[in-house]
Amino acid sequence: MAKYMLIGGGDVGRGNTAYETKEIDEEIVKMTGKDNPNFLFIGLASSFSDSYYDTMKKIYKDLGCTPVYLKKKNILHNPDLVATKIKEADIIYFCGGDTEKLLQDITSYNIIPLLKEKAQSDVVFAGMSAGAILFCRQGFSDYKILNNTSTDYEFITGLGFLDINFCPHYEQEKRLSLKKHLENTSLEVYALENKTALQIIDKTYSIIKSDSTKKAYLCSYQKNKYSEKSL
Repeated sequence: MAKYMLIGGGDVGRGNTAYETKEIDEEIVKMTGKDNPNFLFIGLASSFSDSYYDTMKKIYKDLGCTPVYLKKKNILHNPDLVATKIKEADIIYFCGGDTEKLLQDITSYNIIPLLKEKAQSDVVFAGMSAGAILFCRQGFSDYKILNNTSTDYEFITGLGFLDINFCPHYEQEKRLSLKKHLENTSLEVYALENKTALQIIDKTYSIIKSDSTKKAYLCSYQKNKYSEKSL
């Protein structure tokens, strides 16, 4: 069965930003158990997928991987290539960006059946922010803010490969409205700050950090009181 690394956020070193997810990326490669794993980058959530891939290509090549990229034009015009790249991948990485766009694209491009089939193997599915929400039952997302239809974060339904709820970038002030959205519900949400990730192997859940000062929580309402259980 698939293994997962759900990343709460962090800069990967594009442009002039610092590289903040080093230890998490190293762990993703270790999870494959291979010396030279095939790394597949899918950038559908981002408006800057080419430059995003250029950065990820260097990171994962330095970690011993063979990186490849599913460009949108390939997805649109060469379904056999898409199927081959997904089939051959040891790591499939979905970047951050617009969660709604990502879900719409992988649905309209008929990628979901390929991912479902691949999930039966020992592939490592990795996702940053929107890419992490993708695999979950629900995610607390800024997709309506990005599309100028709301000023607040909202839950969005993911693929449900994992029966959990996920909130990235939990240290951001507006993400703290999660408390309001959980009131009078029985939902539990994994809420991760940047530079942290939720690793899932079989039924074992672990927190991986690139910065020991960063936090991860399991948030819910317990006896009518908001609970942030540190993980």
